[in-house]
Amino acid sequence: MKATQKIRLTTISSIFCIAAFCLPQSSNAQRFGHGGGGGFRGGGGSEFHGGGRTINGGSHIGDHAFGGVRGDRPAPGRFNEGIYHHAYGYHPYFSHPFHPYVWGPYWYPFGFFCTALTVDAIMFDIASQDYYYDNGVYYIPASGGYTVVAPPIGAVVGYLPAGYMTVPVGDGVYYYYGGAFYVSQGGSFRVVPAPVGAIVTEIPEGAAEQTIDGEDYLLYNNTYYQPISQNGRDAYEVVQVN
Repeated sequence: MKATQKIRLTTISSIFCIAAFCLPQSSNAQRFGHGGGGGFRGGGGSEFHGGGRTINGGSHIGDHAFGGVRGDRPAPGRFNEGIYHHAYGYHPYFSHPFHPYVWGPYWYPFGFFCTALTVDAIMFDIASQDYYYDNGVYYIPASGGYTVVAPPIGAVVGYLPAGYMTVPVGDGVYYYYGGAFYVSQGGSFRVVPAPVGAIVTEIPEGAAEQTIDGEDYLLYNNTYYQPISQNGRDAYEVVQVN
């Protein structure tokens, strides 16, 4: 009888030892699969652009640092973010509150001043004026730094930042970012005047509200936008105002 009890006690003890050994391993395995670091980002260098990202034959500045290097810039034709399909037909005028939109932490409105640019900034000139382009924003030299200005018509850039929109107008396709319109040109993007009929959902800070002949408009960068409703969503249409 005692021998039998001893065998049973030994067996039970062995079972508890095995359970104690296995449970922590199972728990550790579950925690390893969770964690906040499940995605490897490669130290911020998710995309390599090489030396082909230039503007009008310009070059990288290379001697400034402001905000670090970013690797989130889509190249032409790779994918379109924020595609806003144009529903052709009548778009009823619909007055709605204007809420300025900001395109991420590296976008700035006209007039913004900074003392330095990032190492990614690219310099070019149009009509004897030096410009700098960085992450969708255009700068000109100012006393002690740089000031954000309107994108110069005709400037050609090699990339648009994440968050741009694809805007069909008639038979053409435009790209919209930070209040500026672009067309695709040989793997790059060229700044063009806002096309009449283009519909966007966001307008940047700096737009002025105006009432003309009893209707409200937003004037931004010499372009009039009329508030409309499209598919139940607040939007703005580029219009010609005489």
